[in-house]
Amino acid sequence: MNRRHLLLFGLFVLAASYLVAGGIIDPTTEPTEPETLDRDQLVQPEENGSYIWPYTSRDRSAGERALAINLLVHGSDERVHRTLVAQEELEWEELGSEAEDEPETYEDEDSIQWDDAHGSTRYTYADTGPHGGEGVWIEESYQLHTGTYLGSRQHIRAYTTEHDDWTAIQVHQEYFDWFRLRHSVTDIQESQNDLEAEFLDEPYVEEVRREYHGTHEGWNDGWLSVIELAIIAPSVGIGLLGLLGGETTRGIVRGTRHLLGWAYLNIRGFILVGALAGLVVGVRIAGLAVEAAVPWITPQAFVTVLYPILVVGLPVTAIVLTQPLERATRFLRLQRVASWLGRPLKPQSAFAFTAVGLGVGFILDFVGIGITTLPLQLLLHRLGLMIALGLLAAGSARSDSEGAVLFGIGLLGWIVGLAMPLFGYL
Repeated sequence: MNRRHLLLFGLFVLAASYLVAGGIIDPTTEPTEPETLDRDQLVQPEENGSYIWPYTSRDRSAGERALAINLLVHGSDERVHRTLVAQEELEWEELGSEAEDEPETYEDEDSIQWDDAHGSTRYTYADTGPHGGEGVWIEESYQLHTGTYLGSRQHIRAYTTEHDDWTAIQVHQEYFDWFRLRHSVTDIQESQNDLEAEFLDEPYVEEVRREYHGTHEGWNDGWLSVIELAIIAPSVGIGLLGLLGGETTRGIVRGTRHLLGWAYLNIRGFILVGALAGLVVGVRIAGLAVEAAVPWITPQAFVTVLYPILVVGLPVTAIVLTQPLERATRFLRLQRVASWLGRPLKPQSAFAFTAVGLGVGFILDFVGIGITTLPLQLLLHRLGLMIALGLLAAGSARSDSEGAVLFGIGLLGWIVGLAMPLFGYL
């Protein structure tokens, strides 16, 4: 594949990635849902009780549907909340026990520690008609999380009504995406399983079951976990809660020698991979470190300091480590230092090492915070950023007009890729 074909292929992948990731082209477009919700779209957790829409929404509209509600806990609002946040100090007493018996204290060292959380407001629809009310859009009553804001966390949004003794929960796994400046959801099934497991075989739980409601949208598989808390009496204190042949050996030696020679000629490329990956991972580590060191400062304050390191630092690193010395102007001193790191990279090598370096940074970042699955849109967006930065580096490595065109396209692709999430296209 010659350079011109490589350029055309890169441009095609870049454009397609951004168009699909941003939703401008959606191969799985679904029809817009009506604004009003009939009861056949709702779930009734208790007989003669209110109905609830088994999804959350970004706005007071079914057309803005987000994630599916995946767990229901039957019990008073306060008991459910205490069950989630104070399991390690749980006191319980079953009805029917002798009055003189002291309430037992339950401790579970392996339980998930949930803390108060903040996040974007999400709504759901509740039909309180059985209680003489009407259909209303309600916000979450509270949010909880376990993990770190600037890393990976499990996130709960809990919904209650004043008429019913149940709490509808949407729990999911998410991570802070430095290239979207907000959290990205990666899973709800495993989070549902983890939270459901917290209630299994517990003395304060009467039943744990799954109910099928056909909620296949919003990342769900159609099933809803249902938890029935045991009826308890009031208690004082905190509530509920080899050997090779000669020819083969010679072949390995020759191959190793060629590989080492190629690695020596491209040593600057390996440094470029390490520098780009190190920037991505370094920003994540720095964010987690300052969040832990100064918890009284909102994490969003650190984002404004660290985000520019990615926006500017990644392309500057690519330019410094790929631009020939004779073309260096603004980064002349840095380029002189870079010249000690080995021979300049050819355009194709610059593209490949840059794309690989940024990709390795993404992978290490995800693995470091425990993310193992990503939605297709995010994968395509990251691919687009890798192609854009690779084209920028390939253009930087050339000293002709074609290099200037490559550089301009790559820079434009980088800017567009970073701007898309800020304008709501991802």
